[in-house]
Amino acid sequence: MRAVVCVPGGTEVAEVPDPVSAADGVVVEVAACGLCGSDVHAIERGHTVEGQVLGHEFGGRVVEIGAGVTGWRVGQAVAVDPLGSCGACRECRRGLPFRCAGLPNIGITAPGGFAEYAAVPAAQLVALPDDVPVELGAHAEPLAVALHAVELAGVGPGDAALVYGVGTIGLNCVMALKAAGVDLVVGAGRSAGRRAAARAAGADVVIDTRETSVADHVAATGRPFDAVLECSAAPGAVEEALSVLGSGGTCVEVALAEGSASVPLVGLVGAGLRLVGSCAFARPQFDAAVRAVVTGRIAAGDLITERVGLDDTPDALVRLRTPGELVRVLTLPGA
Repeated sequence: MRAVVCVPGGTEVAEVPDPVSAADGVVVEVAACGLCGSDVHAIERGHTVEGQVLGHEFGGRVVEIGAGVTGWRVGQAVAVDPLGSCGACRECRRGLPFRCAGLPNIGITAPGGFAEYAAVPAAQLVALPDDVPVELGAHAEPLAVALHAVELAGVGPGDAALVYGVGTIGLNCVMALKAAGVDLVVGAGRSAGRRAAARAAGADVVIDTRETSVADHVAATGRPFDAVLECSAAPGAVEEALSVLGSGGTCVEVALAEGSASVPLVGLVGAGLRLVGSCAFARPQFDAAVRAVVTGRIAAGDLITERVGLDDTPDALVRLRTPGELVRVLTLPGA
C-alpha cells in the first residue's frame, strides 16, 4: 500500500507492506485523517523515526477482521480512538491511557492514518452511523482533546473563558466551551485566518494578540476569566493566563510547550487559582466527541480549509509550519 513515511528532514510517499489484522483487531481503509500540529512539530523538530507512519486523527471502513473479533462487519464505518488502554495499570486507572506502557498509540508508536490502510485493535473502534459521512471520524480525536480540557476547566453557564491560541485544538475548545453553555468565550491569537475561524466557531470576542494583550482586554472590560485554556505554547502565556483569572479560576495548559514557566505563587495561593495540565483524553471523551460530531451538536467539520491526497500530504505538513490562512487539513488516502 501507499503511505506517507518519515524520512530525515521530512516525509515522503512510499510503498510499504499492507497491514494484517491481529486476532483481536481489524484493518481499516482510511477515509480521512487530520494533519495534527503535533505531527507537524514532531517532523519539524526531528522527533520521528525513519519509516514511521504518523496520523492519529482518522476514520474509515473495516476491510479485514481478525479471527477473534466479533461485533464488527466488513464495510462498517468507524472512528478510530488512537489510544490503547490496558485498563489495569496505574495510568489507565487514572484516566491517562496515552501513558499506558502496555499498548501502542496508533499514529504515534504504531503505524497510523497517513496511509491507505491501518491495523487497529477492535477495542479502539467506535461505530459511525451508516447515514453520515465517514470523514466525520477524523474529527473525533481533536474534539476529544478539547472536551477533556473543558472538563478540567470546570466552566459552564454564567462563566467567562479565554482560549489562548486558536489553532485546531484551540478552535475545538471554542466550540466545546460554547456547547457547554459558557456565557462568554474569548479567542486570542495572531493568525488572521485562525482568528476568523474562531469567530465562525462561536467565539464571542476575538483578540489579535499582536495588537491587544489579554491583560489589556481584561483591564478594559473589567471582567476576569473563570478559566483560560492555554493552547498556544507561546513564551509567557502561562504567566499571562494566570494574571487574567478571577479568584478561584483555572488555567488549563493544553499546548505541548517545551521549556518551563514562571508561576507567581502568591497569586496562585492567595486567589485560590488552579493550574492543571491536559494531555489527550480518555475513552469517555472520545465517545462523547463521536456523538457530538455525528449528531451535529458540534460542527467540527466546519474547521476544514483544505483536503489533500497522499501525494500532497508531505507538502501540506510543511505548509502547516507557517499556516497563514490554513486551519485544518485532512488527507484523503483514497483520493
